Amino acid sequence: MDNLNENRDIFEQDIIEDKPLTDEEILNEKDENEEDSFLGGGDHTYVLKADKYDDVRSSSFTMLIVGMLGLIFIILNLTKVIKIPFNPTTAWMFYGIMGVVFVAFLVGGLISLMRANKLKDEAEIENKKIDEINAWAEENLTQDAIDSGLDTNETVEILYFSRAEKIKSLLMHQFEDVDEGLIDLLTENTYTKIYEGNEE
Repeated sequence: MDNLNENRDIFEQDIIEDKPLTDEEILNEKDENEEDSFLGGGDHTYVLKADKYDDVRSSSFTMLIVGMLGLIFIILNLTKVIKIPFNPTTAWMFYGIMGVVFVAFLVGGLISLMRANKLKDEAEIENKKIDEINAWAEENLTQDAIDSGLDTNETVEILYFSRAEKIKSLLMHQFEDVDEGLIDLLTENTYTKIYEGNEE
């Protein structure tokens, strides 16, 4: 009997957990997703190419340094400048494996450095586009222009999303060739500058 009651409780709990969301819960969930999108909390946060360049460049130098130091260490050991006692069989196995590892570091570092140089060019183009967008926004987007047609008596949260959506729409219309992720980032920065008086 106890088992029957437990099964019934579990069944009722599953029904409660699987019940459809109300309209209000759906709207709240939508607002949370939109907030993540505009505040950079989503899974697809845009990364500036300048930041990518810095990361790749740093990684490439790290790999190159490790690879070069490792090969120098092996060469010094082989030329007896540094004497580390090894069994002959173990020594050649060590030198062979570590030599391959350090050469792989060097090759990886060179490839990363080439990629970093490409990213540098892309970052310069992107920075110019960002400057162009910011200049256009500063000249054309004001509180009056953005709030025109919006119900400013709405709650702060809803008004925030309405303003952000309008800013994003205007930017995307003016700069159709720009990645939407970058537009999202600049939308947040533009909103902050116009309505909070500082720029991130």
